[in-house]
Amino acid sequence: MAKLTKMVSAIGSLKDLNSARAEFDDASKTIPAEAAFPPEDIRPLADDSRTLMLRITNPGNLAEAAPQSSSQGDTFAVIHVPAAGDYAAGLVLNPSTQIEAGQTFGTIADEGGWPVIVAMAEEFLGIRIDHIAQLESDALGRVIDELGGLQVYSRAAFSAGSTDFVEGTNNLDGATSAIFTAADPVDDAGQTRTRNQRAVVRALVQGLKSGGLVKDPNKGAAVLGHFASGIQHNAELTTSELVKIANNLRTLQMDDIAVVTVPTNSRREDDGTVIIDFDPEAVPALKNALTSNDLADFFRYLISLGY
Repeated sequence: MAKLTKMVSAIGSLKDLNSARAEFDDASKTIPAEAAFPPEDIRPLADDSRTLMLRITNPGNLAEAAPQSSSQGDTFAVIHVPAAGDYAAGLVLNPSTQIEAGQTFGTIADEGGWPVIVAMAEEFLGIRIDHIAQLESDALGRVIDELGGLQVYSRAAFSAGSTDFVEGTNNLDGATSAIFTAADPVDDAGQTRTRNQRAVVRALVQGLKSGGLVKDPNKGAAVLGHFASGIQHNAELTTSELVKIANNLRTLQMDDIAVVTVPTNSRREDDGTVIIDFDPEAVPALKNALTSNDLADFFRYLISLGY
């Protein structure tokens, strides 16, 4: 009877997994190439590295700094695995970062959509974005709940959405993680919010890696199903491609996976407005590291500086 029960459970897991894969790969979930990427002639050349750009949308966000911009409270992250596959680098961008003529990354992203988002990321990071994915915060919340929650560190205590967060380690579920990443607790043009987003992305990567998804097919199918329920992505990001990226990350030690914020400087204008710019020294060094053999050492250095 035990063997029969195990077999029935395995069949059920396989059905759930196939259902989740079918939903993820459904054509309605895909973003056409012309709506996903900029013209080929302005892009970095393709190579054997793999880079995913993720936007987690938070329509019910609590951001107050720039309500005219729908990107406020959204998370913009880039996950890069070099050709050697021996390291993985995650970068979280502050959408309030000034790009040109007083316009921020978020404002330009809202106006131009994915092709412009990818073009900006490729220009400042110097690497080709192979895949894009836009994930609803509600779907991510279900993933986080499936993983049993996340432990994240906050540099400041604050309250938002009737939830109190402490300075130090916070235990977040799906609902409170959405609040934590959308709230703007300090008047610093989203710098604190971006660090909170980085903390959640870092904990999420750790949770997916250590969550036993391979050993527990039911849990793996459920996580993929939650992702599929609220995602849009380029057509080439199939579940097969996703599995390749995930398997690569699974073989790495945690010391070989880093998530940082893209280095920026901030200044306060006479009227009190905080302006954020890419760090003119650190970002070129970051760009060089992403295309060289110094990637691991440079990212460890960024982590030591608190990025």
